[in-house]
Amino acid sequence: MDSFDARIVRELERDGRLSWVKLAGKVNLSASACQRRVEALQSRGLIERFTVLLNEAALGYGVKAFVAVSIDRQDPAAAREFRRWVAGHRLVQACHMLSGADDFMLEVVAEDLESLGRFLDGELLSQPAVKDASSSIVLGKVKSRETAVSF
Repeated sequence: MDSFDARIVRELERDGRLSWVKLAGKVNLSASACQRRVEALQSRGLIERFTVLLNEAALGYGVKAFVAVSIDRQDPAAAREFRRWVAGHRLVQACHMLSGADDFMLEVVAEDLESLGRFLDGELLSQPAVKDASSSIVLGKVKSRETAVSF
């Protein structure tokens, strides 16, 4: 990735809906050169897809938490079912498998603390594979992927 590609990626992360002409103006290339470069970045797998970043608070999710989960690895079927359950749950925004003491880290949104509690006690901890879970409530955002480009 050269400096033009890095600038293109930076601009697209800020606004993925930029037209080729507007993008070209921001990175000092022609529109056709920008299009070719973006297509090349996509074909090389550096750009996976274009998406929309939703405002969780505006959607009614006033609480975000990170939840560390330990599962029972002795039951592979229950562990697979846990992964399926997580993948389909509307409140789970991301799930990462970890090394170390915890097996998974969930990024969870909820309407309020009460609904987060219902999710934790009534849903997550009732999953057969889950041995333990601990949550940390997000108090504020310092840095996130959409603002973290550093090419």
